[in-house]
Amino acid sequence: MSLKGIVAGYVLYEVAIDNEVCMDSPDKFLESCSISANLANIVNKNIADEWDAILEMTNSYSADELLAFILFNNDLEDEKSIRCSTPSGIIKLASSILNIQKSDNVLEICSGKGDFFTGAFSMLEDFNYTGIELDNDANAIAQIRASLIGKKISLVLGDTLKYRGKTQVDKLFSNYPLMIRTSDINEYKERLCDEFGVSNDVFHRASSDWIFNASIIQQMNENGKAVAIMSDGATWNSRDEKVRKFFIESGLIEAVISLPARLFNTFLVPVTMIVFSRNNDKIRLIDASEFYEKKRRKNVLTDECIAEIMELLKEDGEKSISKSIEDFADSEYTLNASRYLDAVEIENGVELGVVVKEITRGAQIKASELDDMKASESTSSRYVTLANINDGILSVDDDQYLKEIPSNLDKFCVKNNSIILTKIGNPKVKTAIARVDDKEKILATGNLFIIEIDNAKINPFYLQAFFASKTGEKLLRSVCAGSLIQTVSLKKLKRMKIPVLSMEEQNVFADKYAAAMEEVILLKEELEKNVEKMKRIYDVG
Repeated sequence: MSLKGIVAGYVLYEVAIDNEVCMDSPDKFLESCSISANLANIVNKNIADEWDAILEMTNSYSADELLAFILFNNDLEDEKSIRCSTPSGIIKLASSILNIQKSDNVLEICSGKGDFFTGAFSMLEDFNYTGIELDNDANAIAQIRASLIGKKISLVLGDTLKYRGKTQVDKLFSNYPLMIRTSDINEYKERLCDEFGVSNDVFHRASSDWIFNASIIQQMNENGKAVAIMSDGATWNSRDEKVRKFFIESGLIEAVISLPARLFNTFLVPVTMIVFSRNNDKIRLIDASEFYEKKRRKNVLTDECIAEIMELLKEDGEKSISKSIEDFADSEYTLNASRYLDAVEIENGVELGVVVKEITRGAQIKASELDDMKASESTSSRYVTLANINDGILSVDDDQYLKEIPSNLDKFCVKNNSIILTKIGNPKVKTAIARVDDKEKILATGNLFIIEIDNAKINPFYLQAFFASKTGEKLLRSVCAGSLIQTVSLKKLKRMKIPVLSMEEQNVFADKYAAAMEEVILLKEELEKNVEKMKRIYDVG
């Protein structure tokens, strides 16, 4: 909802609660209203163009309806709006974690339209609140809301990353803009290096999420606690590894909660709630990505979901795990719960990269270029995509013939008994053995990895049998990363440890898998024949 809409609602509310308010003109309204000079200035700038519409709606709504509209209108937010309101479920969860007391001084970084203090004051005792916001319109809406709530609320219009209060505070909350790029970000980074007394490389490559997080820490007192909403990617990407290392080893992170996708009106990707405090020697990681109730346009954190998350903060479980500071070094200081909850322990495991000759990503060619290479009749050259892998079997359609494969793409051709693995991990990583005749060539496209097997070290059918197992699926999931689309990390794939048995033991598993695979191929062929037979029944009579 726009500032003008909120101002219109506010004017109508003042009329609804005070019969003495004069509506002859905007000036008469302001003269007859008992409001602060700051609020009068906001109203004056935003009612001239809306005055006729306001007059038409006068006495159409009750005071309670108008108050609810002004304070709780986030569901009316435009999906394309750049200002993203904080969902009530996130506010309730953050408030529960922060456990705000009456005497607490609370600071919100990027306070926006005042969603947090509006929600928090409806649930909690009085406390001293300060909000910092850069956007003028958002801050103006917050000023209107604050005037109606009537609590100890101070709102500051200014640069949230430059702001430093006179004293550190007890509790902080922030739903800052995610992964932004600003021309003066280096200035903020240099300042933080000075404030924390660290070398430039800690913040040099850090994303804006961690710059906001660092600013939050700087304003949290020794016994304080802070909650922030950050992008899921910043918890695991390589760019932020050094800054994550600093936060983890400095004992600044208490808990990390992976939240569901579609919680916000304006974007679909999942987000992470991170809890900061000082002197932590362990970090609680929670996967709450499936804790939600599905509504028409978005997902909602219900009171039951929040209660379940609060319980998971207390003890380990299927969706919760506590890790010591030392545990993060071997996992690139990743702060994503699934990385540890899905972890598979392989005794005496060997890195995949050691037992295979090479792992290559398929040819990254444009769709238009591939179309130009296609043949209208059968040839000895074909191509495969991730759609060709199903149930552990690589099958190629009749319309996937190529005229020829240029010599510069030969390195992307699949060799016999290689394993093809999908780069995309949604809903899971798919794998298959490639059976390639000596007279044919098969080109793998860019969403595939080609694992060329070293037959002296590992039987390809044994490796495929492991990949197809529940343990293998879980292990492959652990080398994926991404928010909305999960993709396999080549680096992690090569370092993934697999069980390597003696060749004699491998062959036993391999023979069983190969036999089962051949049976599935025959059954699929029989199924296709019967499907075609069904299609012809009516035509042939």
